[in-house]
Amino acid sequence: MAYPKIICTIGPSSDSKENLLNLKNCGVHVARVNLSHATIDDLQRYIEITKSIDLELGIDTEGAQIRTKISNCEKISIYKNNNLKIYREFESNSTVPNISLSPKILFSLIKKGSLLRLDFNGALVKVIEIKENFIECECINEGIVGNNKGVDVLDQLIELPDFSEKDIKALELARSLGIKEIFISFCKSKQAIQRVKSIIPDSIVTSKIESKYSIHNLIEICEYSDAILIDRGDLTREINIMDIPFAQRGIIKVAKENNVPCYVATNVLESLIEGNLPTRAELNDIVSTIEMGAGGIVLAAETAIGKKPILCAEIVKELIHRYNLHKNQLLFADLERNEINDKEMKLWLNRHNKY
Repeated sequence: MAYPKIICTIGPSSDSKENLLNLKNCGVHVARVNLSHATIDDLQRYIEITKSIDLELGIDTEGAQIRTKISNCEKISIYKNNNLKIYREFESNSTVPNISLSPKILFSLIKKGSLLRLDFNGALVKVIEIKENFIECECINEGIVGNNKGVDVLDQLIELPDFSEKDIKALELARSLGIKEIFISFCKSKQAIQRVKSIIPDSIVTSKIESKYSIHNLIEICEYSDAILIDRGDLTREINIMDIPFAQRGIIKVAKENNVPCYVATNVLESLIEGNLPTRAELNDIVSTIEMGAGGIVLAAETAIGKKPILCAEIVKELIHRYNLHKNQLLFADLERNEINDKEMKLWLNRHNKY
């Protein structure tokens, strides 16, 4: 197996030229722009930076997903048995917190009695009335709901377009500027892949496996894709979290059988978003994922908003290196290598050395 790819996500923690160059020097192959959190203006700026340092840039589409839109605050607390109004459009001149959902087509699809889960670990609400300007809901399970967070309709099949208007603009921009790496969020079938190929004929398409549709059509998706990516976070919204380890193994197995690289994302080095050191379980998860035959590791929030984006890339690169030595029974012969530069991590790694 060739060395797995390292894919990082651009965000506030890594969007400077200096940080992206450091990530490239740490072994990052592709810098991914998540259109769910980046604007077209952001995308243009990132393209300029990555081109100037010869780093491959990938565009990750918004795709067929429902997200919260909150005004006048960052988060809303919703309490059990309280009613909540979800507006089609925010009330003009309002200074109180309001919540809406995108895409707007959703409002014509939701039915009375539908259950909505707002945010990953947020509130569960039931639609009790559908009005002209808003949907009224009753809170079943309380929680905190953030802006631009995922929403699930639990008891109703909602058909959404494969791409948003912003996605199409980004793809057209990518074609004009020679960007080939495209990640399709919530890829459901070959049609989404063919749509991207029709806009960017020489695109390198990575289809993200993050729904039951994706798994159901996995062989077809593998046939038409250049690579696939398991998003363990969004996939958890549709299948039991206890089944994620087995889903990962099964999806990688199918990808290998179809000679398609499979990348893995979500909670890779979650501890380093706010902390200083990784957990032993995280290090073992990375190595186990590589052992399964994954073609790459994707750093998402770790490099987009995390405290130590450079260390995250260094750790993945070092573990890939050590895994390849381990395969050849040479791990403990590699005495001189020390590519971790983070001071706290170096101290942790060297604590068994004799001084």
